[in-house]
This record gives sequence, C-alpha cells and structure tokens, in this order.
Amino acid sequence: MKKILALALTSVLLIGGAGATAGVSVADTSQGASVKTNSVYLVPGTYMSAGEKVENTVTEGAKKLNDDECLAIFTENAYLCTLAEGESLPLPSSDRKDKDGNDYSFNGWWTIVDATVTYFDKMPDLSETTFLYADWRADLSQRGDPIDPGDVPEVLSKHYMSIKRASTGESEIVTLTVAGTDVPNAYDLGYGAPVQLYNDWFELNPGDEITVFTAGIEGSDKPEQAPVVINGKSTITLETSAEENNSTSDYLEKAASEDKVICTAQKSAHYKIYIKFYDAGGTMTIYMQPKD
Repeated sequence: MKKILALALTSVLLIGGAGATAGVSVADTSQGASVKTNSVYLVPGTYMSAGEKVENTVTEGAKKLNDDECLAIFTENAYLCTLAEGESLPLPSSDRKDKDGNDYSFNGWWTIVDATVTYFDKMPDLSETTFLYADWRADLSQRGDPIDPGDVPEVLSKHYMSIKRASTGESEIVTLTVAGTDVPNAYDLGYGAPVQLYNDWFELNPGDEITVFTAGIEGSDKPEQAPVVINGKSTITLETSAEENNSTSDYLEKAASEDKVICTAQKSAHYKIYIKFYDAGGTMTIYMQPKD
C-alpha cells in the first residue's frame, strides 16, 4: 500500500473516477436492491466516446452491480469485490484513448484515507465500506513518483510586479490588485472603466529594481511589461501628493531603460504602491507611500 499527498487528488479526478464518498455505510433500499455493508466496491469509471457514455469493466474478482444497486450506493458502474482479504486486486479494462490515439493505462486502485490519497494493491480488510476508484492515465506516469518543483510552471497573475533584489540578484513576484479610480482619463485595461493597480505593504530595500507587468494593454489577455511603446515613446511618471506631503521620487527613480524603477531610499522600509496607465498604456504613473 502506498500513499501520495491529497494534492494529487485533483489530477486523479480528471481521469475517470466516479463520485462517491469513501467510508459511507450503505443499506438495502425500498427498490429491493441488495447491497452489503462493510464491503469493498470497485469503481472502474466511465468516459465519453462519440457522444456516448462508455463504461470501463472489471472482468474477474468482482460482481457488477445492477442499476438499482448502483443507485443505492450513489455510484455508477460499481462492482462488489468478491476477493478475500490480502488477495491481489483485479485489473480493470478500458478501451479509452487520448486525443493522439494512445491507450489509457491503469495506474492502481485508490481511495482517501485520513485526507490522503491511498493506493491499494491487495484486498483491504472489511472493517468499513470502502470504495476503490480506478486511476487511468494516458502518459504512463506512476503513482508516488517524485515531482520536481522546478518542472511545474509558475502561474502568474495578470497584474504583477517583479522585484529584483539588489542583495541577491534574485527576483520576487508580487501580485497587483485591480481597483477602480476616480481619475477619468486613466486607461481601463479592458475593464470598461478607469482602473489602477495596487498592492498593500511590501518591503523594498535600497537598489531593488521594480518592473511592472499587466494584461489589458493593447488588448492583450496576458501580462506584458509596462509601459508599452506608443508612437515611439513610453513614459514613467513618479507622482507626488501635497495632501500627504509625500513624493514617490524620494524612494524611486526611473532606470535608464525608462521601463523600470529603482529604489533609492536610504534604508529598507515597507510601502504601498499605486499604479495607473494613460495614453493607451504608453504612460505609467507610480505613487508609493511609506509605512509610518
């Protein structure tokens, strides 16, 4: 018996399991369906082919339930396992193929034990009713294989800033939130109304370099580095607030490339940042407020 983290459940559910809850007690129904408690039910799953639902099968070591019996345990295409405790579980069959014509392979019987996806090779004990689901995969990957975090692509927000830390040279991603603004000529980023991007308190150190990325400029649905070049130019403006007696230029200065800013504060501090766009995204304004 092997275990993998419950995080893996998402990928497993995408490939043909059916929906019932492990550990549910079942009983006879008024329809006359004969179902047994403290039993192991095998669920090989179904799939759609040419608009028709096709059932995977278990050809030995189990008895297929009829429609009434499946209804009684709220699980379609279920089989009652007839093996003794400790016997090897049967292999289910499937004619399912992926979009490239490759056969799906069986990767084991699984259920959830203590919030963990657990795989079974042999018939478990009958201390409670257990549903085991067939894990079908098209890529021949095996359960329990370690996943290198470096192989998992990073999912980025549509609006974020990359902060390159002067002390390490490494970049940190900080998500930016979209909010409305009462500045009528600010760019709408495709929202149909003027918007600004902002982030609450984050740390900046002297020499840290900020680059802003956002979707919506020039109709892009993916984040692009901002500001963009419009009519041969792009502009970053550092804003000042007389009301708050605060000037962003006290903490930031535009880099020579004119598409990023560098922290020039004398010491590390926490800031809020507010960003708006004008001229269809060719001008980006930044207001940064230090924490008292």
